[in-house]
Amino acid sequence: MRVLLLVVAGLLSVEARAQSSAPLLPGNVVDVTAGDYFLRAPDTIPAGLTTFRLRVLQGGHAAWIIRVPAGHRASELVAPSASSGPPKWATNLGGPGFPPDKGTTNAVLLLEPGEYALICYVQKPGADGHTQTHAQLGMMHAFVVRAASNGGGTRSLPRADVTVTMVDNAFRLSAPLHEGRQVVRVVNAGHTQHEFKLLHVLPGRTGRESLDWTPRSKTPPPDEDAGTAATLSPGGAITLIFDLQAGEYTVFCVPQMSHGMKRVVRVLPRRSVA
Repeated sequence: MRVLLLVVAGLLSVEARAQSSAPLLPGNVVDVTAGDYFLRAPDTIPAGLTTFRLRVLQGGHAAWIIRVPAGHRASELVAPSASSGPPKWATNLGGPGFPPDKGTTNAVLLLEPGEYALICYVQKPGADGHTQTHAQLGMMHAFVVRAASNGGGTRSLPRADVTVTMVDNAFRLSAPLHEGRQVVRVVNAGHTQHEFKLLHVLPGRTGRESLDWTPRSKTPPPDEDAGTAATLSPGGAITLIFDLQAGEYTVFCVPQMSHGMKRVVRVLPRRSVA
């Protein structure tokens, strides 16, 4: 029993250190835990300014935030007819995905009262060639947003340091990214769904290698996850807060990679004025 208590205390200490080193997040912070194949989060949260903070215990996962309109149920999101993504009647708000190893990623948005679900639409190819989404394997968590007791909650999003506009099929940055805390507003101004997936290029590797690498190469990747804004519907927008190192990064829209929607970006040191 004493050994078990020491182990639990050690895990709590690691978790506390991870939380304390994370960037300060705005509004009501909702912790979401993901793994193969589950999503854990509160069943009820207040309306207003909300940060979803995602931690992944194993596997590669994202947490799409879906608004479920009246007349529909969250269970319909995992029906066979919704096997490749949200149905047309659902409002896809994006969400956090693919945090750094042993870290978290986040997504900030304003929530209205109503029915919602967190869901992972990442695809898992089967040995027989049949593809399933992680949602179909159990990664869906329904929750309710209730009216805030203070009359509506905080209504102001944090001011963005950089706005990333996604068009068909390119990323446009309003300003350079800098090391340290960066508030990034991601906007889908295109006519199809787009994703903002940020990867940190490892020391000794190049952005070109990151752009060209595929799992089929059967070599170690030249990069590591830094955080993702899950797929946004046209007209959608979401805010992410990063703690970045200076150096090379790459940005991908996985659904539109075949159309060339990927690029190298450089995160500048704070002392730089370029």
